[in-house]
Amino acid sequence: MSGYKLFYFPVRGAGEKCRLAFAAAKIDYEDIRLPAEEWAKEKASGRPPLGQMPFIVTPEGKIVAQSGTITKYICKKGALCPADSFDEATADMISDGVTDLFQQYCKIYFEKDETKKDEIKKEFYGTTLPARLEKFEALLKSRDEGKGFFLGEKLCYADITFFDFLNNFLSRGKEDVPGELEKFPLLVEHYKRVLNVPEISEWIKKRPVTEF
Repeated sequence: MSGYKLFYFPVRGAGEKCRLAFAAAKIDYEDIRLPAEEWAKEKASGRPPLGQMPFIVTPEGKIVAQSGTITKYICKKGALCPADSFDEATADMISDGVTDLFQQYCKIYFEKDETKKDEIKKEFYGTTLPARLEKFEALLKSRDEGKGFFLGEKLCYADITFFDFLNNFLSRGKEDVPGELEKFPLLVEHYKRVLNVPEISEWIKKRPVTEF
C-alpha cells in the first residue's frame, strides 16, 4: 500500500492545518499541490467526495474531505485526540469556534465594496476577534491555569486548529506572535508552546513560502 496523500492548492489556506496535523502526528504523507488547471481535471473526475479540496486518500484508498475532519482524523491516528468523550467534545467546540471566527474573518476579503470592507474589518479586529480571544483564553485557563494546552498537558487537534488560524492568517505564515494577542498573555504562551513542538517547528521552517 502507498502512504497518505493530501490534495490541496499550492498555498497554505484551508489545507495548512492538515499539514500541521500530519507533522505533529509524525505521519508521512505526499503533499500534492494542484494548480487550478490540474484541480479542474481532478474535480471533473468525481473523486473529491464534496467536489472541493482539501481531501486525503488513505493508504487503503479511502477518501475523506473537509479540513477540520481531516485534521481530527490524522490526529486520532497519531494519538493526538483526547481519550475522554467530554474532552473530545470540548476539543470539537474549540475547533468549531475557530471555524466560526475564520468565517467572520473571510468576510473582509469577500466584500467588494471598499467602504463596507473597512466597516467589516473594523468590526472584526475591534470587537469580534478580541471578544472571541477572551473566551478562548478562559477555556485555556480552565485547565492547569493555562500552563499547557487546551485539554491539559498533551497537544490535540484543537490546539493545532487554533494555532493555524493565528499563524496562517493573522501572522500570514510567519512565526511571529500575532499582535492581536497582545492583551492575552496566556494565548501568547500557548502560541509559542505549539510553535515549539519540534515537528511543527520543523514543518513551518521548511514549508514552501506562499502569499496565503
